[in-house]
Amino acid sequence: MPKVVIKDVAAEARVSPTTVSNYLNVPSKLSPEVSERIRNAIDKLGYVRNDAARQLRAGKSKVIGYVVFEVGNTYFSDVADAIERRAAEAGLFVVLGNNSGDVAREISYLELFEAQGVRGIIVAPVGKVDGLLDTMRKRGTPSVITGRVADHDSQPSVSVEDAEGGYLAATHLLSTGKRHLAFLGGPFELRQVSDRFLGASRAVEEHDGATLEIIPTSDRTISIGQAAALQYLQGEEGRRPDAIFAANDLLGMGFVDVLKRQSDLRVPEDVAVIGFDDMDVSRAGPIPLSTIRTPHQDFGRIAVELLLAELGEIAPLETNHVVFRPELVIRDSSVRPA
Repeated sequence: MPKVVIKDVAAEARVSPTTVSNYLNVPSKLSPEVSERIRNAIDKLGYVRNDAARQLRAGKSKVIGYVVFEVGNTYFSDVADAIERRAAEAGLFVVLGNNSGDVAREISYLELFEAQGVRGIIVAPVGKVDGLLDTMRKRGTPSVITGRVADHDSQPSVSVEDAEGGYLAATHLLSTGKRHLAFLGGPFELRQVSDRFLGASRAVEEHDGATLEIIPTSDRTISIGQAAALQYLQGEEGRRPDAIFAANDLLGMGFVDVLKRQSDLRVPEDVAVIGFDDMDVSRAGPIPLSTIRTPHQDFGRIAVELLLAELGEIAPLETNHVVFRPELVIRDSSVRPA
Protein backbone atom coordinates (compact mmCIF):
# COMPACT_ATOMS: atom_id res chain seq x y z
CA MET A 1 0.00 0.00 0.00
CA PRO A 2 1.58 3.34 -1.04
CA LYS A 3 2.42 5.78 1.72
CA VAL A 4 0.02 8.70 2.12
CA VAL A 5 1.75 12.06 1.55
CA ILE A 6 0.73 15.69 1.97
CA LYS A 7 -0.39 15.93 -1.67
CA ASP A 8 -2.91 13.14 -1.07
CA VAL A 9 -4.31 14.94 1.96
CA ALA A 10 -4.52 18.20 -0.01
CA ALA A 11 -6.45 16.54 -2.84
CA GLU A 12 -8.88 14.88 -0.41
CA ALA A 13 -9.46 18.17 1.49
CA ARG A 14 -9.65 20.24 -1.74
CA VAL A 15 -6.82 22.57 -0.62
CA SER A 16 -3.21 23.17 -1.65
CA PRO A 17 -0.27 21.24 -0.14
CA THR A 18 0.90 24.56 1.37
CA THR A 19 -2.40 24.83 3.25
CA VAL A 20 -1.93 21.32 4.66
CA SER A 21 1.59 22.26 5.72
CA ASN A 22 0.21 25.33 7.49
CA TYR A 23 -2.33 23.13 9.26
CA LEU A 24 0.49 20.94 10.57
CA ASN A 25 2.86 23.74 11.55
CA VAL A 26 0.93 27.04 11.98
CA PRO A 27 -2.75 26.08 12.30
CA SER A 28 -3.67 29.57 13.49
CA LYS A 29 -3.42 30.73 9.86
CA LEU A 30 -6.43 28.64 8.83
CA SER A 31 -10.15 29.04 9.32
CA PRO A 32 -11.99 26.46 11.46
CA GLU A 33 -13.82 25.18 8.35
CA VAL A 34 -10.60 24.51 6.39
CA SER A 35 -8.90 22.99 9.45
CA GLU A 36 -11.80 20.57 9.90
CA ARG A 37 -11.66 19.48 6.25
CA ILE A 38 -7.94 18.78 6.51
CA ARG A 39 -8.36 16.96 9.83
CA ASN A 40 -11.07 14.75 8.34
CA ALA A 41 -8.87 14.01 5.31
CA ILE A 42 -5.97 13.01 7.56
CA ASP A 43 -8.21 10.68 9.58
CA LYS A 44 -9.72 9.13 6.45
CA LEU A 45 -6.42 8.52 4.65
CA GLY A 46 -4.38 7.59 7.73
CA TYR A 47 -1.70 10.20 7.05
CA VAL A 48 1.30 10.06 9.46
CA ARG A 49 3.40 13.17 9.80
CA ASN A 50 7.10 12.75 8.97
CA ASP A 51 8.70 14.58 11.87
CA ALA A 52 12.16 13.26 11.03
CA ALA A 53 12.16 14.93 7.62
CA ARG A 54 10.70 18.14 9.02
CA GLN A 55 13.30 18.33 11.78
CA LEU A 56 16.11 17.55 9.33
CA ARG A 57 15.00 20.43 7.10
CA ALA A 58 14.87 22.71 10.12
CA GLY A 59 18.27 21.52 11.33
CA LYS A 60 16.83 20.82 14.79
CA SER A 61 16.37 17.09 15.34
CA LYS A 62 15.08 16.07 18.76
CA VAL A 63 16.92 12.73 18.63
CA ILE A 64 20.36 11.75 19.89
CA GLY A 65 21.99 8.41 19.11
CA TYR A 66 23.63 6.16 21.71
CA VAL A 67 25.96 3.42 20.43
CA VAL A 68 26.77 0.90 23.15
CA PHE A 69 28.39 -2.50 23.54
CA GLU A 70 27.28 -5.19 26.00
CA VAL A 71 23.68 -4.01 25.86
CA GLY A 72 22.74 -7.06 27.97
CA ASN A 73 24.99 -5.87 30.79
CA THR A 74 22.77 -4.14 33.34
CA TYR A 75 25.51 -1.59 33.99
CA PHE A 76 25.00 -0.21 30.48
CA SER A 77 21.24 -0.45 30.92
CA ASP A 78 21.57 1.79 33.97
CA VAL A 79 23.74 4.23 32.02
CA ALA A 80 21.26 4.21 29.13
CA ASP A 81 18.44 4.96 31.58
CA ALA A 82 20.37 7.94 32.95
CA ILE A 83 21.08 9.18 29.42
CA GLU A 84 17.42 8.97 28.52
CA ARG A 85 16.32 10.75 31.71
CA ARG A 86 18.71 13.68 31.21
CA ALA A 87 17.92 13.87 27.51
CA ALA A 88 14.20 14.01 28.30
CA GLU A 89 14.82 16.98 30.59
CA ALA A 90 16.31 18.74 27.57
CA GLY A 91 13.37 17.79 25.33
CA LEU A 92 15.35 15.13 23.46
CA PHE A 93 14.78 11.47 22.65
CA VAL A 94 17.37 8.66 22.57
CA VAL A 95 17.77 5.95 19.92
CA LEU A 96 20.07 3.09 20.95
CA GLY A 97 22.31 1.01 18.69
CA ASN A 98 24.07 -2.13 19.96
CA ASN A 99 27.41 -2.71 18.25
CA SER A 100 27.69 -6.21 19.82
CA GLY A 101 31.43 -5.73 20.17
CA ASP A 102 31.83 -5.50 16.39
CA VAL A 103 33.91 -2.58 15.09
CA ALA A 104 32.33 -2.62 11.62
CA ARG A 105 28.83 -2.60 13.12
CA GLU A 106 29.85 0.28 15.38
CA ILE A 107 30.97 2.37 12.42
CA SER A 108 27.77 1.48 10.56
CA TYR A 109 25.67 2.80 13.45
CA LEU A 110 27.67 6.02 13.66
CA GLU A 111 27.27 6.61 9.94
CA LEU A 112 23.57 5.71 10.09
CA PHE A 113 22.89 8.15 12.93
CA GLU A 114 24.70 10.92 11.08
CA ALA A 115 22.78 10.18 7.89
CA GLN A 116 19.51 10.31 9.84
CA GLY A 117 20.40 13.79 11.06
CA VAL A 118 20.46 13.13 14.80
CA ARG A 119 21.27 16.08 17.03
CA GLY A 120 24.36 14.39 18.44
CA ILE A 121 25.85 11.01 19.32
CA ILE A 122 27.04 9.32 22.52
CA VAL A 123 29.23 6.27 21.93
CA ALA A 124 30.86 3.65 24.14
CA PRO A 125 33.43 2.61 21.55
CA VAL A 126 34.89 -0.78 20.81
CA GLY A 127 37.27 0.43 18.12
CA LYS A 128 39.28 3.57 17.34
CA VAL A 129 36.55 5.95 16.27
CA ASP A 130 38.11 9.29 17.22
CA GLY A 131 39.04 10.15 13.63
CA LEU A 132 35.56 9.38 12.32
CA LEU A 133 33.93 11.36 15.14
CA ASP A 134 36.17 14.33 14.38
CA THR A 135 35.11 14.24 10.73
CA MET A 136 31.46 13.98 11.72
CA ARG A 137 31.82 16.91 14.13
CA LYS A 138 33.21 19.07 11.31
CA ARG A 139 30.15 18.12 9.25
CA GLY A 140 27.84 19.22 12.06
CA THR A 141 27.23 16.15 14.26
CA PRO A 142 28.85 16.52 17.71
CA SER A 143 29.58 13.50 19.90
CA VAL A 144 30.70 12.30 23.32
CA ILE A 145 32.86 9.24 24.01
CA THR A 146 32.07 7.20 27.12
CA GLY A 147 34.18 4.58 28.86
CA ARG A 148 37.58 6.03 28.06
CA VAL A 149 39.32 9.37 27.74
CA ALA A 150 39.23 10.67 24.18
CA ASP A 151 42.47 10.89 22.20
CA HIS A 152 41.95 14.57 21.37
CA ASP A 153 41.15 17.52 23.63
CA SER A 154 38.42 18.69 21.28
CA GLN A 155 36.50 15.41 21.68
CA PRO A 156 34.40 15.38 24.88
CA SER A 157 34.52 12.19 26.93
CA VAL A 158 33.38 10.74 30.24
CA SER A 159 35.16 7.78 31.79
CA VAL A 160 36.21 5.97 34.95
CA GLU A 161 39.80 5.71 36.13
CA ASP A 162 39.91 2.00 35.25
CA ALA A 163 43.60 1.55 36.08
CA GLU A 164 42.98 2.91 39.56
CA GLY A 165 40.06 0.50 39.92
CA GLY A 166 42.29 -2.41 38.96
CA TYR A 167 44.87 -1.26 41.48
CA LEU A 168 42.23 -1.07 44.23
CA ALA A 169 40.93 -4.55 43.43
CA ALA A 170 44.33 -6.25 43.43
CA THR A 171 45.54 -4.35 46.50
CA HIS A 172 42.47 -5.51 48.40
CA LEU A 173 43.03 -9.16 47.43
CA LEU A 174 46.68 -8.91 48.47
CA SER A 175 45.69 -7.34 51.78
CA THR A 176 43.73 -10.51 52.63
CA GLY A 177 46.90 -12.59 52.32
CA LYS A 178 46.39 -13.83 48.76
CA ARG A 179 49.53 -13.97 46.64
CA HIS A 180 48.74 -15.89 43.45
CA LEU A 181 46.26 -13.65 41.63
CA ALA A 182 44.61 -14.15 38.25
CA PHE A 183 42.97 -11.54 36.02
CA LEU A 184 39.85 -12.88 34.34
CA GLY A 185 38.82 -10.89 31.28
CA GLY A 186 39.30 -9.85 27.69
CA PRO A 187 39.72 -9.00 24.93
CA PHE A 188 42.59 -6.66 25.76
CA GLU A 189 41.84 -4.49 22.72
CA LEU A 190 39.15 -2.91 24.90
CA ARG A 191 40.78 0.00 26.74
CA GLN A 192 38.76 -0.64 29.90
CA VAL A 193 39.96 -4.25 30.11
CA SER A 194 43.62 -3.47 29.48
CA ASP A 195 43.62 -0.53 31.92
CA ARG A 196 42.09 -2.65 34.69
CA PHE A 197 44.76 -5.29 34.15
CA LEU A 198 47.55 -2.70 34.17
CA GLY A 199 46.30 -1.31 37.47
CA ALA A 200 46.24 -4.78 39.00
CA SER A 201 49.75 -5.45 37.67
CA ARG A 202 51.05 -2.34 39.38
CA ALA A 203 49.62 -3.48 42.71
CA VAL A 204 51.17 -6.96 42.35
CA GLU A 205 54.57 -5.46 41.55
CA GLU A 206 54.49 -3.67 44.90
CA HIS A 207 54.23 -6.95 46.86
CA ASP A 208 57.19 -9.32 47.03
CA GLY A 209 56.33 -12.87 46.05
CA ALA A 210 52.99 -11.95 44.51
CA THR A 211 52.13 -13.11 40.99
CA LEU A 212 49.45 -12.26 38.45
CA GLU A 213 48.43 -14.52 35.60
CA ILE A 214 45.81 -13.98 32.91
CA ILE A 215 42.73 -16.10 32.28
CA PRO A 216 41.74 -14.64 28.89
CA THR A 217 38.12 -14.43 27.76
CA SER A 218 36.50 -13.47 24.48
CA ASP A 219 33.52 -11.85 26.21
CA ARG A 220 32.42 -10.68 29.65
CA THR A 221 29.22 -12.62 30.45
CA ILE A 222 28.09 -14.87 33.30
CA SER A 223 28.34 -17.96 31.09
CA ILE A 224 31.92 -17.08 30.15
CA GLY A 225 32.73 -16.71 33.86
CA GLN A 226 31.21 -20.11 34.53
CA ALA A 227 33.24 -21.70 31.74
CA ALA A 228 36.41 -20.10 33.12
CA ALA A 229 35.68 -21.56 36.57
CA LEU A 230 35.26 -25.05 35.13
CA GLN A 231 38.61 -24.68 33.39
CA TYR A 232 40.12 -23.37 36.63
CA LEU A 233 38.93 -26.45 38.55
CA GLN A 234 40.74 -28.70 36.08
CA GLY A 235 44.06 -27.11 37.05
CA GLU A 236 46.55 -28.80 39.33
CA GLU A 237 45.61 -28.41 42.97
CA GLY A 238 48.11 -26.28 44.83
CA ARG A 239 49.10 -24.41 41.68
CA ARG A 240 45.82 -22.69 41.00
CA PRO A 241 45.43 -18.95 41.75
CA ASP A 242 44.05 -18.18 45.21
CA ALA A 243 42.36 -14.94 44.09
CA ILE A 244 40.44 -13.87 40.98
CA PHE A 245 40.05 -10.30 39.75
CA ALA A 246 37.24 -10.38 37.19
CA ALA A 247 37.10 -7.60 34.59
CA ASN A 248 33.41 -7.09 35.38
CA ASP A 249 30.76 -8.35 37.80
CA LEU A 250 29.18 -10.76 35.31
CA LEU A 251 32.42 -12.72 34.98
CA GLY A 252 32.92 -12.69 38.73
CA MET A 253 29.37 -13.90 39.45
CA GLY A 254 29.67 -16.74 36.94
CA PHE A 255 32.99 -17.81 38.45
CA VAL A 256 31.64 -17.80 42.03
CA ASP A 257 28.49 -19.66 40.96
CA VAL A 258 30.46 -22.65 39.68
CA LEU A 259 32.81 -22.74 42.68
CA LYS A 260 29.81 -22.70 44.99
CA ARG A 261 27.81 -25.41 43.19
CA GLN A 262 30.42 -27.71 41.69
CA SER A 263 33.44 -27.78 44.00
CA ASP A 264 34.51 -28.14 47.60
CA LEU A 265 36.51 -24.93 47.42
CA ARG A 266 35.48 -22.26 49.88
CA VAL A 267 34.94 -18.65 48.84
CA PRO A 268 36.80 -16.60 49.98
CA GLU A 269 39.01 -18.85 52.18
CA ASP A 270 40.38 -20.95 49.31
CA VAL A 271 39.64 -18.57 46.45
CA ALA A 272 38.77 -14.90 46.83
CA VAL A 273 36.90 -13.16 43.98
CA ILE A 274 36.30 -9.51 43.16
CA GLY A 275 34.48 -7.97 40.20
CA PHE A 276 34.10 -4.52 38.66
CA ASP A 277 31.12 -2.12 38.13
CA ASP A 278 28.94 -2.84 41.23
CA MET A 279 25.86 -4.01 39.35
CA ASP A 280 22.73 -4.45 41.49
CA VAL A 281 22.71 -8.21 40.95
CA SER A 282 26.27 -8.57 42.26
CA ARG A 283 25.04 -8.33 45.85
CA ALA A 284 22.07 -10.66 45.43
CA GLY A 285 23.67 -14.11 45.16
CA PRO A 286 24.39 -16.61 47.94
CA ILE A 287 27.89 -15.12 48.11
CA PRO A 288 27.64 -11.36 47.53
CA LEU A 289 30.41 -10.21 45.22
CA SER A 290 33.11 -7.74 46.23
CA THR A 291 33.52 -5.23 43.46
CA ILE A 292 34.78 -1.87 42.28
CA ARG A 293 31.95 0.64 42.28
CA THR A 294 31.63 2.97 39.32
CA PRO A 295 28.92 5.59 38.78
CA HIS A 296 25.90 4.64 36.71
CA GLN A 297 23.42 7.51 36.85
CA ASP A 298 26.05 10.26 37.09
CA PHE A 299 27.96 8.69 34.21
CA GLY A 300 24.98 8.89 31.85
CA ARG A 301 23.89 12.30 33.05
CA ILE A 302 27.33 13.85 32.47
CA ALA A 303 27.54 12.29 28.99
CA VAL A 304 24.36 14.12 27.97
CA GLU A 305 25.47 17.37 29.57
CA LEU A 306 28.76 17.25 27.68
CA LEU A 307 26.75 16.80 24.48
CA LEU A 308 24.38 19.64 25.39
CA ALA A 309 27.39 21.87 25.99
CA GLU A 310 28.71 20.96 22.54
CA LEU A 311 25.33 21.92 21.10
CA GLY A 312 25.40 25.24 22.95
CA GLU A 313 22.28 24.31 24.92
CA ILE A 314 24.00 24.72 28.32
CA ALA A 315 27.17 26.40 29.55
CA PRO A 316 30.40 24.41 29.03
CA LEU A 317 31.42 22.11 31.87
CA GLU A 318 34.64 22.77 33.79
CA THR A 319 36.42 20.15 31.69
CA ASN A 320 35.87 18.44 28.36
CA HIS A 321 37.03 15.12 29.84
CA VAL A 322 35.18 14.06 32.99
CA VAL A 323 36.89 11.17 34.80
CA PHE A 324 35.21 9.49 37.78
CA ARG A 325 37.14 7.87 40.62
CA PRO A 326 36.23 4.22 41.42
CA GLU A 327 35.45 2.93 44.90
CA LEU A 328 36.24 -0.42 46.57
CA VAL A 329 33.18 -2.31 47.85
CA ILE A 330 34.02 -5.28 50.10
CA ARG A 331 31.57 -8.17 50.37
CA ASP A 332 31.64 -11.89 51.24
CA SER A 333 33.42 -13.11 48.08
CA SER A 334 36.76 -11.67 49.23
CA VAL A 335 36.48 -11.39 53.03
CA ARG A 336 34.58 -13.80 55.26
CA PRO A 337 32.04 -11.80 57.28
CA ALA A 338 32.52 -11.71 61.03
